[in-house]
Amino acid sequence: MVETKAAPSVDAGAFAVSPELATAAFTQLTQLQDVVGEMVREANVLGRTVPLGGGYAAEIGEFMARYGIDGPGSAADQLTRFGRQLDKLKGDIQKALQRYRDTDDDAADGVDCSGG
Repeated sequence: MVETKAAPSVDAGAFAVSPELATAAFTQLTQLQDVVGEMVREANVLGRTVPLGGGYAAEIGEFMARYGIDGPGSAADQLTRFGRQLDKLKGDIQKALQRYRDTDDDAADGVDCSGG
């Protein structure tokens, strides 16, 4: 008779970590944060001035400037919040990697090799 072991259970909301994939995801999130930061800077510049010309175009430029930086719901506000969410996700990845390393280190301490 062949004995099989049940796969270890995973808590709801948890995910498995591959160190290589986690490191790659962390790097990509960092790059995305850089892009979001640049977009926030551009939204803030648009909030100061949108040089579209005179007349009706000037009115549109004023509207775009208000939307760019003016309070909750603005482009800059939404991008800033997204950047914070990315930062939290990176922190979660770091915690998961640390748990993986700790578990791996604990398992290594319990392994005794004998023979050749």
